Amino acid sequence: MKRSWIKHAMLAVLVLLAALVLGGCAGGIEERPMADLSQSDIEPGMPAPTKDAADARTFTATLYFLEGESGMLRPVYRRITAPGEESLPDAALSALLGGPSGDEAGVTWPDLGTGTGERMLEVSSGVATVDLPARARLLPQETLFALRQAIANTLTEFSQITYVNVLIGGREEGLDLGATMPVGALTRQNELDMRAMYARLDEQRAGGGPITRLTTFYVPSADGSKLLPQVRSVEYSQVSPIEYLYTLLDELGKGSDHSLAMKAVPAPMDHITEMPEIVRTEDGYLAIELCLSGTLDEALLEAGLTRGVYLAMLTDTLMGFVPGVEGLLVRIGDEQIVSLDARETPDGQAVRFEKKLAARSDFAGYIGAPVTLYAMDEESGMLSRRYSIVGEEEADDPHARLGALIRLKEEGVFSLPEEAEPEDVLAVHTGEEAIAVNLSARFADALSDLPRTHERIAVYAMVNTLTEGTDISKVYFFFDGEQVKRLAGELDMRGAFVRNPGMVVK
Repeated sequence: MKRSWIKHAMLAVLVLLAALVLGGCAGGIEERPMADLSQSDIEPGMPAPTKDAADARTFTATLYFLEGESGMLRPVYRRITAPGEESLPDAALSALLGGPSGDEAGVTWPDLGTGTGERMLEVSSGVATVDLPARARLLPQETLFALRQAIANTLTEFSQITYVNVLIGGREEGLDLGATMPVGALTRQNELDMRAMYARLDEQRAGGGPITRLTTFYVPSADGSKLLPQVRSVEYSQVSPIEYLYTLLDELGKGSDHSLAMKAVPAPMDHITEMPEIVRTEDGYLAIELCLSGTLDEALLEAGLTRGVYLAMLTDTLMGFVPGVEGLLVRIGDEQIVSLDARETPDGQAVRFEKKLAARSDFAGYIGAPVTLYAMDEESGMLSRRYSIVGEEEADDPHARLGALIRLKEEGVFSLPEEAEPEDVLAVHTGEEAIAVNLSARFADALSDLPRTHERIAVYAMVNTLTEGTDISKVYFFFDGEQVKRLAGELDMRGAFVRNPGMVVK
């Protein structure tokens, strides 16, 4: 009996060793050889899309409401359906702001006048920013603080969000009625007693400082076309709006370690001609006054930045932290900046400042978001991850991702045929389990002209890019509304392609 047991144990060890030798110890997921399906009839699981669309998705969200008058937050679990054009965090935020349903007893939510259809959420680089209507300022300060933390806890239920800024009418409202203490960027809190948390922060305010706050800085992307949010922990020497202002300007001059951001920008304090102030304008608005030297324009030209992006960096950063201010009053040289012409903005769109103050709303659309793309790794001939910046609202748009993938050719890497252009993506439909892509006949011709190995790289570059960060793993390809059998000859283009992590180098 004992010999038999030893014999079986030795056999098991030999089998395990053989598996390790043949398959490798770890590493990636190895590809399975493709079956020959050339003689089979393969029907697509989705029709060819004629316009961009996405199916609605139903999910369970955790919403944090206010628990009566107790000062506590209470999580409520609700099944929510997100319309096709809406992200899951957007849908959860809309549900939260809409208040509790009839069967969610014991919780409350103030009427903020939301539900107008305007999008109030932006998400980029793990940072979410919510802009609530100005009527939220009518709430008691303690209630407003609890509401902001409830929003933060609701949104950080999603893995792509770590920090949450909650602004009111485009600005930081502050903890107290006098707008002397900023709340800053919020993170998830397991403690749900908002009354106790508010009391601790108010005690800090009364103490005068120093204080440390998570602060969101907006830094230019490497190409200078967009802004990216980055959260840092910053110490402020005292509880004073002017102290926050000087510290923020100093911090902006230190540059950024965000992997996709411009490493250094012209330091604001290097171009200050008069010390910054918080002033009351002739029209009665509370504003940050910045007087900058005319040398700033030369520095911006050398850095590859427009006035628009630089002013957006200053405005979004300062108004997102200094409480109560309604805009920036900016002078460059002898010129009071009340507008920007098309040459001074990254998108070629002229901007005119309402109230003659630069406000966050003047730079809507300047926020970018990183997306993961897949391109050919020259050394291995496999796929490697690359990162690109798209507009924040396009980050979850598969059509926009394909456009970014096509534009990788400008960086001298291979992902798709050189002849491919963004207009060759005719339509993309995101379903519950698969994505259908309709490409032009010209795109099909370009794929047909590729070497067979490059065709395979191009197809899986699209598949992996489209399914990145989603629960979907399958993609159907159509060309002018039809599935085709062969292009360059490496792949059977009918049916569905499945996400292939085995093709990606580490």
